[in-house]
Amino acid sequence: MAVATVGAVRSELTEYARDARLSRAWALILDSMVFAVLSFVINSVYGVTQITSGSPAPDLGGFASYTTSTVVPWPWLTLAGIVYFMVPEALFGATLGKYWARIRVVRVDGRPLNLGAVAIRNLLKPIDWLPILYLLGGASVLITKNSQRLGDLAAGTTVVYRHRASEPGATRHAGLQAQRIAGILLVAAALFTVAFDYFGRPPLVIEGLFNVRQLAPGGVNSYTLGDPQWGLGTVTYRVAAATNSGLCNGTVTLQWFGLGWTEGTSSFGCPV
Repeated sequence: MAVATVGAVRSELTEYARDARLSRAWALILDSMVFAVLSFVINSVYGVTQITSGSPAPDLGGFASYTTSTVVPWPWLTLAGIVYFMVPEALFGATLGKYWARIRVVRVDGRPLNLGAVAIRNLLKPIDWLPILYLLGGASVLITKNSQRLGDLAAGTTVVYRHRASEPGATRHAGLQAQRIAGILLVAAALFTVAFDYFGRPPLVIEGLFNVRQLAPGGVNSYTLGDPQWGLGTVTYRVAAATNSGLCNGTVTLQWFGLGWTEGTSSFGCPV
């Protein structure tokens, strides 16, 4: 009798997980949109401008053609993505997208959803995204019995509608203290990002100018920065730049335009 009951429960879970497939896809779209905004902020504040194609060196016609992007190294952005999905699932069993889609993460064996399972399913999420656009994970959800992506298979989890995960421990329900700590950490991260955008980003902007060969005339092989001199909405650095013709000394002034720093004026004295 017990075996029959367990079998019935697992059969119900299979149906529940299958019913949530469409909402699960919608939740992924919503989470991707939210993380795209978060990625834009991360890249804009902590990223460095790099040349992605072409060259800043003028061609025979005297023109330079190249494209740039301002990004952080991909391992850090991948880590940010894992944290974005893992933390809310560890607290509430759902990301923002899952919350809006009214679905929750549960275990397929009916046991309480623990932190280990949440960690495993999210650490493997980058693999589910392969080769692009979540194709591997999406295919796995469609062909597995309990609608599991690869991370779910490793963690023993799946996703069902919220009202089907109402039993105590079926999904994660953070206590008030955990919610407060998470809220404090979120506010602290936001304040740190705002402060870094103003006080910490100027050297990254100058590094970007160096990468696209706009730091000093004639191109720069290396450079060192002096201490910053802060003004109202401006910051000035003394720069010692090594060029093919010798050492250039000068200053670079950046100006603040509400959402970020941009190059204002620069002045260099270089060997003739």
